[in-house]
Amino acid sequence: MALRIIPLCLLLMCAPLWAQDAAPDLDELWRVGCLWEVGDNREKVAAARKAIIDAGEPGLNYAITRLASTDTLVTRCLETVILGFGEKAVKPLTAQVAHAEPSARRNVAELLAKLDARSAADALLAQATVETNDSARLSQLAALAKWQTAQAVPLLVTLSRGDNQRIRQRAPSLLVFFESSEAAARLIEMLEDPIYHVRDAAVEALKIAAPSVKERCIRQLEKLLQAPADSNVGLTRRLVTVAAHCGSDGTSAALQRALTHSDAGVRADAAQALAAWKRAAGLLDTINVKALLQAAANAEADPFAKAEMLAAIEKLNEK
Repeated sequence: MALRIIPLCLLLMCAPLWAQDAAPDLDELWRVGCLWEVGDNREKVAAARKAIIDAGEPGLNYAITRLASTDTLVTRCLETVILGFGEKAVKPLTAQVAHAEPSARRNVAELLAKLDARSAADALLAQATVETNDSARLSQLAALAKWQTAQAVPLLVTLSRGDNQRIRQRAPSLLVFFESSEAAARLIEMLEDPIYHVRDAAVEALKIAAPSVKERCIRQLEKLLQAPADSNVGLTRRLVTVAAHCGSDGTSAALQRALTHSDAGVRADAAQALAAWKRAAGLLDTINVKALLQAAANAEADPFAKAEMLAAIEKLNEK
């Protein structure tokens, strides 16, 4: 009798070891990994996602099957898991660049960009060339812009001319990665987009553009300032705002000319731009901007422009 009990005891002792070697329940782990990360969920969500990563290739293959999701909770889990696999995820993701679902193509492009998988550039470019979904193409071109893939510029320019306002609003932040004349010209052109948010996005992009691109802005501003006084005041004002972030030799002269423009709005913007320029790009320039602004304020008849000039002087007084 005792001899029969011994093998049974050994089985019971070894059972936990077998349980540890059993394949993880990826469906359950994924369900938990996609929960809200709040309260008591935080630790178990993190543990579930880690367990999927620790599962190795089966965990990676499982995550790849979830690429088409549009649910934010799922895509958060997907991102954490895929990034957890790092370089191992690049090849399987690249194989899905032309996935049948647009949402998957978008997610793949965004994940490859976050992995900085430059080896996927050719595949993304090929797909972006034939892509029919604007959102997916935007994500593909965002990755290519990050890697400054020059062949992406014509595609970006085309996308920036589309009817989708949200896509157009995003385009300047991608075009600014490039210094080519085509990208720079389109960025400046977008300063005249009919939608305010698109114009504003172009302004913000040009503020951080390469010096050669900002130089084009100054040349464009100079042309406008030499044209009849009522020539495209809106574009003039936006270029004046960009000029505040430009360190080229012609910036100071262009802003001083704008300070005497016939339009009060241009004069107001020029005052603010001169102060901003003097505190940054023009810091080492010997021109006395404070004196210029004071003289302009003394001669100003428009209350708004005068207030902006005085406010600009106060900015220069700040330490």
